[in-house]
Amino acid sequence: MTQQTPPPASRLQRILAYIIAALVIVSLVCIAAILIGTAAGQFAAQGSGQGLWPTVFLFPYAALPIAFILIIVLLIVSARRNRALNRANAAPGAAPSGPKSRR
Repeated sequence: MTQQTPPPASRLQRILAYIIAALVIVSLVCIAAILIGTAAGQFAAQGSGQGLWPTVFLFPYAALPIAFILIIVLLIVSARRNRALNRANAAPGAAPSGPKSRR
């Protein structure tokens, strides 16, 4: 068997992956801060609407759905790139794959 190494990820794929990772990690940190603050008895201070807490509460609500949409975009970009590479690497004399017509 021949071993084929996968092509390196494109710049767009790397950027999307880093953005997704950053959004998810910061959202998890915000959720952990909410849980720790609630366990420490500071829930009234968190919900006061002052300081950084409103951002900590609302960030996961926006960031997690955006990360999910970006995951779908990353899958689409990767699939299109793989399809283009497969077409480029296909044998020149090979018939295109698809439904075969009968005569």
